[in-house]
Amino acid sequence: MFVPMKTILDHAVQNQYACIAACGVDMEMVRGLIAAADRKQAPLIILMGGMQMERMGNPELMIPLIKTLAAATPSPIAVCLDHGKDFAKVGYAVRNGFSSVMIDGSTLPMEQNIAITRQVVAFCHPLEVSVEGELGHVGQAATGDGRETAFYTAPEDAAAFVQATGVDCLAVAVGTAHGKYPAGYLPRLDFDRIRAIKEATGGVPLALHGSSGSGDENIRRAVAAGINKINVATDLLEASKNGVANALRSAREADYITVMQQGEFACGKLLEHWLELSGSCGRAPQIPCSSRIERLQPAFDSQARGE
Repeated sequence: MFVPMKTILDHAVQNQYACIAACGVDMEMVRGLIAAADRKQAPLIILMGGMQMERMGNPELMIPLIKTLAAATPSPIAVCLDHGKDFAKVGYAVRNGFSSVMIDGSTLPMEQNIAITRQVVAFCHPLEVSVEGELGHVGQAATGDGRETAFYTAPEDAAAFVQATGVDCLAVAVGTAHGKYPAGYLPRLDFDRIRAIKEATGGVPLALHGSSGSGDENIRRAVAAGINKINVATDLLEASKNGVANALRSAREADYITVMQQGEFACGKLLEHWLELSGSCGRAPQIPCSSRIERLQPAFDSQARGE
């Protein structure tokens, strides 16, 4: 079932769990992701960012594909524009059928961030398109941005931002960063800050960006502290790549379809682990849906059994 992100996140807040927002840039990734959500009876948000859309995930092609796959499962499936930097990119996403958008004004002064976010909310809400904003700044892991407490979200600012904009979800900076962390580094998340932001904002859904490589225990504790949306991109892209690479190494004569399927299966298998960490497995039947389940990847079950 194709839904706005708000449908998923409001249920997550009410029941104190988190949903996975997973990067999907091509048919194989999206098939693997939605099939995993189907198997685990979990809601799912699929992310596509501007750079990803420019390089591969053309929304004119991807959104109809996602809607078709979403219609085959009762698990609620949303699609969110990730880190839309201006109103034009938001408009492009909405025009092409995204059910949700993120407007990222985190590098702007707070007043300007509020102004553009409020403009996006005013545009999207009448269309039943959900809106995520960001306050604080989730930078790049490679440059150590996640360690800069000056970038972190202040609870009092978060309360003012949510009140002024009416966003459906707020991305917060609490110690994570985008991309790959340096070898051997595990981020230190500020769980007290997450709890304080949750309380200050009156329970608005909170999003954790830069979750890849953050460690399972950090993710579990972040969910317990009040995170409701967990963005995962780098880990899933790596899993897809490694699935293809492993297929080529193990059987150089493998045909193209078999090789690409291995990337798809690897992506879906890793997502299952993230769904379990988030507490979202088995939640789909609790969220109002009218579609009946149909298996999206029957071949996966045979593959998993080694048949």
